[in-house]
Amino acid sequence: MPQGPPLEGEPREPEKPIGYWETRLMNSLGRELLLKHWDFPLFESLARKYGISLTDSTILDVGCGSGYTTLLISERFRPRKLQAFDVVPEQVERARTRGVQAEIFVADITDPHLPPRSFDAVFVCGVLHHCPEWRKGLAQTAALLKDGGLLFLEEPGKNHIRLETLLMGHPPAGGAWLGLEEIRQEMPRLGLSTLEERPLYFGLFGAFLCVKKAAEHSVDYISARELLRVRQTGKIAAGQEVPA
Repeated sequence: MPQGPPLEGEPREPEKPIGYWETRLMNSLGRELLLKHWDFPLFESLARKYGISLTDSTILDVGCGSGYTTLLISERFRPRKLQAFDVVPEQVERARTRGVQAEIFVADITDPHLPPRSFDAVFVCGVLHHCPEWRKGLAQTAALLKDGGLLFLEEPGKNHIRLETLLMGHPPAGGAWLGLEEIRQEMPRLGLSTLEERPLYFGLFGAFLCVKKAAEHSVDYISARELLRVRQTGKIAAGQEVPA
């Protein structure tokens, strides 16, 4: 029988940041197959297109969930240092069982307690639309990138939000996420420039490759500027200077 709200003075059970059906969808085999055969091949293709190598880099996986994205990052991009976090402790424990060479811990995207400008690349795969304070989360994520660092991001548009709302009976994040147009508007304010945006899942999602610009006269700004201006034919590492 459903229970009513606790009486005055009784302890309240804390609300879970991610609901039951949201967790089921994120941990499903279908989601893993999409990440393996659609998202990450696209991310790799975009990196190759712009001559970007993340080998021997420092990478963060934001909202890693069960750790499947962390595994794919490790296998496909071979970073020197890989860190990952999720807000749900049970998901972190599950991620740790995958045996990935990564530091995996519990943290919130809106306050991850990590030093700013410490990562060459950050991956955010379907996380922001679950976060009521997604703008703060995106700002914190941008702050973690080095100047010239890269953001690989995928999030749903309005049509998928309607579908997810129908499946769950309520909109994710209490309806805070309205679609991709808002994130397009938010990125420039945070110093993020979009190198490329591609549709995913027949347009239900959007995938972004963004670069964090630096102060106009800094050395790292050269990397950001060149990535935006031309497609490199040689390989460069994120955050490193491109020869003039």
